[in-house]
Amino acid sequence: MLDEAISKYLRWIGTWRQGRGLYGGIHVHICWEVDSVIEKGYQGVTVSDYIGLMNGFLELHKKTGERRFLDESIGLADALRSLQDEDGCFEHSVAEFEPGKGGCIHNALADIALLSLSDYLFKNGKDISEYLSVVRRSFEWFMDFWWKRGNRWMKNPDFPCWCGVTNQDLAVCWAMAYYAKLDTDEYWRRYGLPVAEWYIKNYYYPEYKSYFRGDAPDFPEPASYNGLIDYELVHLYLLTGNEDFLKIALENIEYLKENSWRDEYGFIRIHNNLNLKEKKIIKRPSIINQGSLLSALQMLEELGVSSFRGFKEELLKTILFYQSERGYFRNSTDHNNFLDIVSTTGSGVFEALTRVWNGYKLPSQEVVEVGIDYSGRDIWIDTDEYWQLHRGDQAVSGVKADPNGIHFKPLIDGIKKVKVEKNTFTLKIRGFKSISIDHILESNDQIVIDTDREVTVSLKLSDGRRVKEVLKAGKNVIKYSNF
Repeated sequence: MLDEAISKYLRWIGTWRQGRGLYGGIHVHICWEVDSVIEKGYQGVTVSDYIGLMNGFLELHKKTGERRFLDESIGLADALRSLQDEDGCFEHSVAEFEPGKGGCIHNALADIALLSLSDYLFKNGKDISEYLSVVRRSFEWFMDFWWKRGNRWMKNPDFPCWCGVTNQDLAVCWAMAYYAKLDTDEYWRRYGLPVAEWYIKNYYYPEYKSYFRGDAPDFPEPASYNGLIDYELVHLYLLTGNEDFLKIALENIEYLKENSWRDEYGFIRIHNNLNLKEKKIIKRPSIINQGSLLSALQMLEELGVSSFRGFKEELLKTILFYQSERGYFRNSTDHNNFLDIVSTTGSGVFEALTRVWNGYKLPSQEVVEVGIDYSGRDIWIDTDEYWQLHRGDQAVSGVKADPNGIHFKPLIDGIKKVKVEKNTFTLKIRGFKSISIDHILESNDQIVIDTDREVTVSLKLSDGRRVKEVLKAGKNVIKYSNF
């Protein structure tokens, strides 16, 4: 199953290729519910996606030996080099606020992507000086622009930091520790180490086994960011041997495991956050895609920590169930709108799947022409060339190959009608032979599909099964009881 999931993703992310080493996407932020990129019409590169893509491609090159994956990694690195401005900051480094530049963690993650490739090439006797020079310029920019800058809640703090947010500043520490492995340790020794030590001493709550975020009063890091921090701390442990990093990561993962819960379909989910005032766990909205946490769990297992193996396997089942046959991943089931279903890049999940996979050859993947999902009254449609989002009577679409190719009108010719009404989803399509309906079919739901030809439909059922149904031309009604 893992090899199929990876192959599906590779095919899908390829539909977002916008040039050598350039991958676009829809950079909505599920946790903060920010969707301004759609209004701005931007669907191009954001550099923080590149760490997941880079590590995923490198894992696949290491395990399959296929040159294409190393070529992809080098293409990503060359794209990052071209996106660095004279001041050292990367263009397109603000994620959900694209287009723009200057994000703290986003620049750090771009650095780590370059260092990951550098490390891989260095082990194979290659010259990495061109990549290290890019990272050095980035560090100079960090110290000039971000050092003790803080954030809107805490400006110009008096402790060692950059933006003052736990998950973000620890990413900078990780980049500096990684650079120290490959070149000089000056940045790590003078800045990275004091910052990392300050955070684990002051922004970790031992009584809750959780992290304070740092940009709002009494606000812990959301649980999905806890997994990212654990991923950062495990890397810091591997790079430095400092067992304090490992100890805290293990405690926090125990917290995530203890407060995980099963959704209505039986799959393990990570909670939303901890309410400090009421001292209670907030379960929803829960983000499905815990790529960083899954990578951290796999790395711990390779270090001989086996106590979270079952937890890792359960999280893996969740991700695989919610993956579309097209290859992208559902975001959530809790918003009852487009935030659940818009297909974000998901590069961290890709990396995690490649880390866990222990094969050596990927299968060729059956092509599914259209992916369709819906939440509330919002409907998401994905094809190789286009995406389309329906919100009531309005539609917005994108030409995937164009970074600025968002249009406020429908673009997919073969979609003649889509509608959600109570428990019925109605679809009229022309010209397609295969579709994936990614909404989970429950006992009281029905899907009505009008097609001009025989079409194979992939479905997810509320009991956890994935099934396929071949429909004949004409009107077809699909119910849970059919299966």
